[in-house]
Amino acid sequence: MLYMTLSMGSFTLADLALKWACEILPTGQVMLILGLGCCALFWSVTQRNQEKAFSRVFFLPAVLLRTFGEAVAVIFIFLALIHSAFTSVAAILQTLPLLMTLISFIFLGEKVGIHRLLAVLVGFVGVLLIIRPGLESFDVFSLYAVLAVVGMSMRDVGSRLSPASISASMLALYGAMTFVVVGLVMMYFGGSKVPSLEASMYLIAMILFASSGSYYATKAMRIGEVSVISPLRYTRLLFGMLVGVFILKEQPDQYMLLGSAIVVMAGLYVLFREQLQHKTQ
Repeated sequence: MLYMTLSMGSFTLADLALKWACEILPTGQVMLILGLGCCALFWSVTQRNQEKAFSRVFFLPAVLLRTFGEAVAVIFIFLALIHSAFTSVAAILQTLPLLMTLISFIFLGEKVGIHRLLAVLVGFVGVLLIIRPGLESFDVFSLYAVLAVVGMSMRDVGSRLSPASISASMLALYGAMTFVVVGLVMMYFGGSKVPSLEASMYLIAMILFASSGSYYATKAMRIGEVSVISPLRYTRLLFGMLVGVFILKEQPDQYMLLGSAIVVMAGLYVLFREQLQHKTQ
């Protein structure tokens, strides 16, 4: 439980460092540096495990789907963090378990009861309260976070469909390589700058917190009970709210708070029903 909580806190701080870095440096340059840092990390893991990083498995449909989804997710997470409220992005990203439940039912043929489907619909109502389309308070940039969740769901479906013989570090390496490619393309159009001392500190913090978040999440999943630690993923929303309010001086309104609560409660209910189903089988 402690490892998962530390993971979510680390990822939140990585997002904050990313947001600040993008205020100083071109987005493509930040993405490239993040990609290079992650590639170095996951490359070292594959080498330690004596895995062959470059092989034909990269071209398997499931691996390509995961890699493409990773690219879509990182592009729109960057854009969402740059242009939208930090608290809003943190809340919308919590809809991933709900979307995955819906995708599993529609495309993967998994059995999903009426209770979980209703919880998914209720959760999406919470998203509508957060972004409020059609109203004056509607933030069009919050749709970037929605598209990021779509990319993340593609990534997770690809991960689920990928052969078990392909390690998680290999899949993560392929995903990090997309950061490098997309970053280079964006740098071609957006240029680059010599990082100042402040920007360099943000970049280092971004890589360190993102790496530690990945490490703690992996540690938690390996030694903890999934039913106990999975709900703690929602602490990322709490950390996001704290960062948004106390560091970035954002002021989430009552609709934002209500929508966030609905999303979290719906996600926890879906998780509860899944665990209940596993126990009865």
